[in-house]
Amino acid sequence: MGAFEAFSRTITLITRAKKLYILALLLALLSAPFQASLAPADFSVLENQTSTTQGNVIMEEHGLSEEQVSEIMGSMENLGKLFVILLLLGSLFQYGIVKGALLYEERSEISLKGLIGESILHFPPGVLLINLFYGFIGLVFILVSMIPIGIGLLTLPAGGILVLIGIGLIILTAAMLTTMSVLAVPLYADREDLGAAFEAVGAVLKNLPPSSVGFGFLLWIGVLVIGLISGTVSLVSLAFPENIAGYVSAFLGAPFEAVVYELLWIAASSSTGSLREKRS
Repeated sequence: MGAFEAFSRTITLITRAKKLYILALLLALLSAPFQASLAPADFSVLENQTSTTQGNVIMEEHGLSEEQVSEIMGSMENLGKLFVILLLLGSLFQYGIVKGALLYEERSEISLKGLIGESILHFPPGVLLINLFYGFIGLVFILVSMIPIGIGLLTLPAGGILVLIGIGLIILTAAMLTTMSVLAVPLYADREDLGAAFEAVGAVLKNLPPSSVGFGFLLWIGVLVIGLISGTVSLVSLAFPENIAGYVSAFLGAPFEAVVYELLWIAASSSTGSLREKRS
């Protein structure tokens, strides 16, 4: 299946599988308070500048104060906590949404209660392990792709071409990894075999370059469009007091975040259906 055909099939399935949006929305609503409380409201780092006068000469000292360093470390710690929480919540709901999409592909009846039960059942030994594995694989791939950039920066200006090559490699690798990571859980849910999840690596590499990379790019575009709409709607939070604006923004964005979850996980389920057809 080509990238555009798979993406089109995904949109069709999302519009048909309306019940699955309830699961995705529940996940987004549960995540919203954590995003509001742990995500830094301002990523800018103010430079500490002090001035002293010696005669007619003004001496300036630049650097970060201990308070600013402490604030940055606190923000990084909160981001780490948020990452863990979102990983756990996402892994908890992912199986149910993916399994439901596969059942819709088979035109089978689904039960939200049953899908939630299956999600809980497959959370610790399956989905969480799969997501951790592919997260590690992604990190390794990205680090390897950054090697030309490092060499290029050390050999500038002649190394400029290596920097450009490295940036291109990172973009292509990230698109490929997007497809790979979202395909793993559907393979696991389809065959109910943990080993099947690790076949996503071979399936993606086999379909390089156009399908795997193109599908990843299309997912990025879809997520970007939804993010822009969500960001526009969330501007309403600016009318609220600062202490609750973050929560208002997070909850206003939750319905759109739910669509993102559906786009990523149902897209992979559509591809899994195609792979199943090829095997048969």
